[in-house]
Amino acid sequence: MKNTYTTPADFWQVRDFGAKISAVFEFIGAHWRRLGKCLVYFMLPAALLLGIGLGLLTNSVWNRMGTSFQRARLHTVNGSGYQLGSAFSYLGVGLTFVGILLAMLLLLATVYGYLRARLRLPAAEPVTPAAVWVEIRSQLGRMALAFLLFLGVGVGLVFGLVLLVGLFFPLVLVGYIGLFYVGIALQLYLPVLWMEDVSVAEAVGRCFQLIKGKWWSTFGLVLVASLIQGAMGIVFALPQYAVLVGKMLQLPGLGSDVLGLVTQTIYAVGLLFTYCIPLLAIAFQYFNLVERHEGYGLSLLVNELGQPQAAPTAYSDHYRPEEEQY
Repeated sequence: MKNTYTTPADFWQVRDFGAKISAVFEFIGAHWRRLGKCLVYFMLPAALLLGIGLGLLTNSVWNRMGTSFQRARLHTVNGSGYQLGSAFSYLGVGLTFVGILLAMLLLLATVYGYLRARLRLPAAEPVTPAAVWVEIRSQLGRMALAFLLFLGVGVGLVFGLVLLVGLFFPLVLVGYIGLFYVGIALQLYLPVLWMEDVSVAEAVGRCFQLIKGKWWSTFGLVLVASLIQGAMGIVFALPQYAVLVGKMLQLPGLGSDVLGLVTQTIYAVGLLFTYCIPLLAIAFQYFNLVERHEGYGLSLLVNELGQPQAAPTAYSDHYRPEEEQY
């Protein structure tokens, strides 16, 4: 029987490596319409902002590369040409930075907010953007704090290790290995934070508790899911390379800045949408590890034994039976 992923017991199951990958695509197959609608509502505006920022940045860089032989003439005839390009570069960098932060934050919140809503709602009731927004609104503050905290700590540690490379190379090598180990363990951080309502600090300890003895399988799952996502992302990257060729060869139309903005926006939106694959893979690894350690899903099935089955509830996006029409 095909799993529809509508009850908690459908998620909390012990799964081997292949079953976790299959579960990701089964879940997407069962929920892609409603999950996609939620992503459009909450994540798409930030993805468009990111795409515009990337478009401005790449247009500026690629135009300079493609018209380098005209740069001397621009300086003598119109001194503002180079400054205009620089202005678009700086604007592109700013929009890209803001866009990637907002888009990733909203992507993570939407995917895990959707899972949380699906687990809390009755099986017969579909997940709506309103239900996901309730979950996002209740968790967004904690998640933003955790997101910024980990971003700051991660960047600080990486730069600190880079600065020490010349002085203590063996120690730095050990440090990078340690960071890699911790980084894989903390892949479970967001599922723990969203599904268990623990504090930011408690979620870190919970990650290491769950991953005990399963570090390599978690690493393999992250790697395979990322490779699948990367392969799918190539499809969205191809149009931007066509624009790059057009700018390099001065081809009419193909080197248009407007086309550059459009292709970069397609790339950003496509990349973010396909990033749902590794996020869901990590979520199913979380469900798998919790079930292995605690048997939560099995206890749910045991509790359901002997309970009367509720009659299916008719549902419509536009009209519910309990509503009266006048």
